[in-house]
Amino acid sequence: MGDINAISGRRRDNKPSWSPHTFPLFPVVRNADGSPWLEANLWLVDMLVGKLAPEMLSYATIAQDLAAFRRFVDEKTIDWLNFPSFKLQRPTYRFNGYLTHSVEAGEITRNTARRRMGTVIRFYRWLKSAAHFVPSHPTWVEEDRFVQVLNAQGFTGLLKVATTDVSIKGRTAADPYSENIDDGGKLRPLPQVEQKALVEALLDRGNTEMTLIFLVALFSGARIQTVLTIKCRHVMQAPLEIQGNVFRLPCGPGTGIDTKGGVKGVLHLPKWLYEDLHVYVLSQRALSRRRKAVGGDDPGQPLFLSNRGAPMYASRRKPSELSREPYVSRHSKNGQLVRQYIADYLLPAMRMRMSNPHYEFRFHDLRATFGLNKVDGWKENINNRSMSYTEALTQLSQLMWHSSPTITERYLKYREKLTLFDAVQDGWNEHLTHLVQRMRNAEVRVGAQD
Repeated sequence: MGDINAISGRRRDNKPSWSPHTFPLFPVVRNADGSPWLEANLWLVDMLVGKLAPEMLSYATIAQDLAAFRRFVDEKTIDWLNFPSFKLQRPTYRFNGYLTHSVEAGEITRNTARRRMGTVIRFYRWLKSAAHFVPSHPTWVEEDRFVQVLNAQGFTGLLKVATTDVSIKGRTAADPYSENIDDGGKLRPLPQVEQKALVEALLDRGNTEMTLIFLVALFSGARIQTVLTIKCRHVMQAPLEIQGNVFRLPCGPGTGIDTKGGVKGVLHLPKWLYEDLHVYVLSQRALSRRRKAVGGDDPGQPLFLSNRGAPMYASRRKPSELSREPYVSRHSKNGQLVRQYIADYLLPAMRMRMSNPHYEFRFHDLRATFGLNKVDGWKENINNRSMSYTEALTQLSQLMWHSSPTITERYLKYREKLTLFDAVQDGWNEHLTHLVQRMRNAEVRVGAQD
């Protein structure tokens, strides 16, 4: 490797280089004095050992949860290994109380509190099993419960789970008339007027990479990690060689394009959009960015790079490939540039266009927008029975790589659900108005008699 001194074996710029037995981007949990928290970091290492291509972003979240717990015990001067006889003085119960209060105060969401407490529970379980930690008194009271679950085929069953009395209780009731669709998160399909404002804002701004990134998501339903890990070689084929009006792009393990959970699927891109991607990959603008990247102008480079030649998303690669990189990443790339672009440019522009200073949208909402656009496009065919409900369900499920038909049905029933809500709401408002008018008329008559 050109950046390594052949005699000393060290980098010429004196920065550290990765070895095959290290974990790039390892999230270190620290104590209040800045020193590493030994036990917490050992647990993270223990989880990473044996993983061929660990998703470091997941472990970063675990580290953040542990850091929140460590900050709490340090600020309250609590010995996290001391479990006294008085239950409410034990660190697990005190952290539970702190998280519950934080939720009630609106400082964190219930889901965040539940995840942080769950991480701490898992940490203490590991201490007991792997580190042979024996607390003087129980860390919590545990019991087994059975919960009803729905599998991918739509059948229900009972699952045995262990619960503790320090787990964060309570749940958020689902809103049957919410404008969101639950598809790997709460997604809000953008109405046509918002889609128009988004495209206009992108074109006005004139950032080629960002415009193409958003269009790929909007017209394929791809998640951000999939869009940002498309490689140059994937769009090198001449458009004239493509049959039909759709370009099919295989994604997932073995393709070089990341997908959530390592799912294998096919993106269906309109041919006109593929042509734009093909023109871009051959452009001087794209070439200039690739030349700045590690590895130079290579077909295996990500299609979308920053103006400094850096990838926008950390692709899943083998540890051996990471160890050969001639630089050390300070943080994992997970699409921060795209989210920053939304915050800095798109949201201000769209708030002005929508005449709404509080308008919000997220990149992930484009996935739900794609799905609902497809359903709206099929609506007439479904109504005149030239396309069956089952056919629509199957096609949308394949296009969006859904593991369960239950998720796909949320798209097909979305408009019907909101229409029903509007009808019920209008009917109730009319009835309520009638009651109020009757009461006011009665009061007027009583006043006249007095």
